[in-house]
Amino acid sequence: MLRKLSDFFERRSKRTVGFIAILFSILLGALDLKTSGEIHFLLLYLMPIFLGSWFVSREMGVYLAFFGSLVWFAADTLNGRAYSSAWIAYWNLLMRTSVFILFAVTQAQLRAKIDELSNLVARDFLTGLPNGRAFYQLAAKEMDRAFGLEPMTLACIDVTGLQWVNDRAGYPAGDQILCTIAHTLQQHAPRSDLVGRSAGTSFLVLLPNTTSEAAGPMLEQLRNALQEMRRRYSHPLTFHISAIAYSKAPRKIAQLMHQAESQMTRMKGEKKDSIQITIVDELPLLN
Repeated sequence: MLRKLSDFFERRSKRTVGFIAILFSILLGALDLKTSGEIHFLLLYLMPIFLGSWFVSREMGVYLAFFGSLVWFAADTLNGRAYSSAWIAYWNLLMRTSVFILFAVTQAQLRAKIDELSNLVARDFLTGLPNGRAFYQLAAKEMDRAFGLEPMTLACIDVTGLQWVNDRAGYPAGDQILCTIAHTLQQHAPRSDLVGRSAGTSFLVLLPNTTSEAAGPMLEQLRNALQEMRRRYSHPLTFHISAIAYSKAPRKIAQLMHQAESQMTRMKGEKKDSIQITIVDELPLLN
């Protein structure tokens, strides 16, 4: 339930989430007024502040903290709540606002830390590209968006000959080559956010809404860019590109990845650069 609510707000625009939070605060004030202040709604007042801090920004959370406090204060005033001294009402307003602001700031900081850790976990430590798991999640979102109605192409790029570089120039040189390959793929792929490193010398490029006819020139451009990089470094690298073009995106990325990796296994024996695009209308289900 909580996961579904979180996904719902993540998919909404920040403006929409902010509007919902403000509306929720107003509804709480109306409820406070309706019950004449006999029932306390402290935890409920924290909810719109949480929405603003977590899903929008720290500034929005602080704004909602002020707004929620004023709504609560207005409801108390309209209910005619009396205090022994006038300053007590303003003291309560100050304390309530301080607690709300502290809550907003801490939630925003917590979200920032979680996002930072998630980004570190999702990134390949060497190239900075999404790692295999992160790429899988990104591709799954694209497939959900395509809803089995749009074409999709997945390309696996494998580099051979890197061991020669490691043996003669050292592993730092090999690592630099991998970083350069990653940068080259990001520069020339249609969408740089859909380039990932699956493992070792293998990279992945997803081409949403791309038929085999459209994928061909794109992959040729990628290969040309990689060959230009190879000439610049004068290293005996070989690039194999295995692509699966699906007329309608399958429901699961695992189907595309399995097919592309199986095809790559057959291509690795070739000693020259190669591109192979397989057009598939219906992928077999994986057991």
